[in-house]
Amino acid sequence: MFLFSAALWSTLVVSMLTVVYSQSDNPDTSSETGDKDALWCQKQIGDIKLFEVFPGLGWDNLRNKEASQVVKYTFNKCKITDDGGYLIPDNVFTVPLKMSRVDSFAQIIDSWFNTSSLTSRTINVNAGLSFGVSSISGKFSREMEQMKAKQIENKASTVRVLLRHHRYEVKLQPHSTLSAQFKTSVRSLASRLELNQTEMAFYEAQLIVRDFGTHVLTSVTAGAALVKDDYIKRAYIASQSNQKTKILASASASFAGIFKIDSSYSQSTEDSVDKSYSNSMTYSSITSLGGPLIFSSDMKIDQWAQAVDTNLVPMDRTGDPLYFVITPRRFPELPPAMVTEVAGYVRRAILIYYDMNVIPGCTVQGSREFSSFANFDDGSCTTTPSNTTFGGVYQTCTVSGRYLHTSPCSGMSHVNPKTGGHSCPQGYTGVNIYQGSKLGRQESRRTCRRCGFLHLRRCCNTNYYQARAYYKTYWCAALGPVHPHSGYRFGGVYTSTSVNLVTGNKGCPTNFKTQRLLADLTICLSDDFELSTPFSIPFAGFFSCQRGNPLVLENKDPEPSNWPSRCPEGFSQHLATNIMVGGVKNPEPSNWPSRCPEGFSQHLATNVMGCAVHYCAESGALSGPTLPPVKRPPFMLKPAMPMESAETFVMYDMKTQTWMMGQQARNQLNETKIEAKTDAIVDEQDQNNSGPKIQSAVLTLISMVCILLPALKHLNFDLTA
Repeated sequence: MFLFSAALWSTLVVSMLTVVYSQSDNPDTSSETGDKDALWCQKQIGDIKLFEVFPGLGWDNLRNKEASQVVKYTFNKCKITDDGGYLIPDNVFTVPLKMSRVDSFAQIIDSWFNTSSLTSRTINVNAGLSFGVSSISGKFSREMEQMKAKQIENKASTVRVLLRHHRYEVKLQPHSTLSAQFKTSVRSLASRLELNQTEMAFYEAQLIVRDFGTHVLTSVTAGAALVKDDYIKRAYIASQSNQKTKILASASASFAGIFKIDSSYSQSTEDSVDKSYSNSMTYSSITSLGGPLIFSSDMKIDQWAQAVDTNLVPMDRTGDPLYFVITPRRFPELPPAMVTEVAGYVRRAILIYYDMNVIPGCTVQGSREFSSFANFDDGSCTTTPSNTTFGGVYQTCTVSGRYLHTSPCSGMSHVNPKTGGHSCPQGYTGVNIYQGSKLGRQESRRTCRRCGFLHLRRCCNTNYYQARAYYKTYWCAALGPVHPHSGYRFGGVYTSTSVNLVTGNKGCPTNFKTQRLLADLTICLSDDFELSTPFSIPFAGFFSCQRGNPLVLENKDPEPSNWPSRCPEGFSQHLATNIMVGGVKNPEPSNWPSRCPEGFSQHLATNVMGCAVHYCAESGALSGPTLPPVKRPPFMLKPAMPMESAETFVMYDMKTQTWMMGQQARNQLNETKIEAKTDAIVDEQDQNNSGPKIQSAVLTLISMVCILLPALKHLNFDLTA
């Protein structure tokens, strides 16, 4: 008897569905699930356009790009917009925006860092994420990258004139049904958690973010726009700081001249473009978003506005973080506690995606510490870095368990080239920045021997081996005075999924050598101070979620026995008191600050199982004309799977509500497959012999859940039922 209150799930869900639909006129207008599609509705209604601006899609809020479908679209009701103009899905409704005039305005954008997207402003600004780095939303969009490159290249500000026409606001109904692909991904992640496959759960959560984005769109504003961006020298903008209205008027006049706009659309007080404005222009671009597919030079703005409905595009988007849709109501087959845990893993994957793409630094153009790479201002524009020395890295590894040929520590143990061992040079201290584990590959060996009566039989046995590697990662910090040429120059880091910010590719600068670390991190080092210095960047340590950065300490000596038995300068000693008036920071490793010294900015080196590892580089040292490419998940190699035995195969038949295990479960699985194929053949024959008259639908649904025994130890059920 099945005593567990909720439905169970697993690594394998087998669903066999045989459906026969018989209709007099349209035998092929329904999908396998019985839901109607847009084509069916268009045949029923007649000539009607399909509304193409839908919410319900996944959304990558860093790149401002649509991702895979999260919500399922159906057209069973053949809904149309209130004005009768478009066909829309059942779970979508529209609000026509009847505007009496086209919206037009001009603005000066001093820095790309402070601008907002033309088509995704709301979801970028109101991302719904509770972590601070959400301010980088949209910073990796093509629109932002183009503006940044032009502003830096031409030392210019952007003067934008925008004319837009909003026609509809399209909203998603609450609690809409999720797409089958998204639900399958979520269930698979749940099975990993139930089977305690934590590493694989982290990996699959990152795949969900890769495939479905960071958000789900809940509302889209449809319309069209015309945009003109003029890039004007910053020096001219500064010289006209008291006459910005004159600059905006010149930009509006230029826009009106191109698009033949009369005074009803333009608020410009000028009829002509100021000559000094034209002379200070370094670049200009015109963008048409939606509207007529062909925009001729002699088309007037009234004609453009009237033709907007021929090509509607998203003009703004609103959405929720992706994990908001992972709720017990939408996944009733999973226990509520498990649904909450799955949502938490997806949230962490989104946070990792953001963290991997945060580039802190000074974002104020004109500052000595300005970093054109930076997309997150860390307040480093006014600080001065101090000189630091780097003594290399190394990593130890030990094996737990048995393996046959390949040690899980293979490629995981690394010596410090400076010492040739797992140690630091004299004067440097090893700082354990991270310690973790990695499951090795599964291996097997089959052995056979003669057995039975007179040894006439041959008996074989297969032994399985799988070990785990436990590793510790160290970097060598100079916590006291050392010779300036005793360590290494630092040339950046890269992984299999991210480039080196110093070189812009997955490689090291000239005259630098690679040093592997963690599971997938490569560090660039050089002790050729003469040739490598031009390509190196000032370095000030690592820190992670496990260990802070000792270089931030005022007193960097980590040994309490070496603390001076006196008060700091300017303070006096008092007898019989436990209060130190001032003093040094606590040098215990557990209290090291997780940040960089003044004058340095933190940069994410890698993320290991949700633990961020940062390095510190001098503010402004990393710079270039364009942003580095976005780092896309997954940010870890696919983990090895634990050993699975054929004898641990368990199946729950939802039809009979009984559990079966071992060979009995496999036999039942094969029988249901045969029955499903037979039913499909019989139903097809019946359909061919029954002619065009309406028949009743035959629906056979067989659902089974197959899991591993370790996941069932805490459940109360009878396997013999």
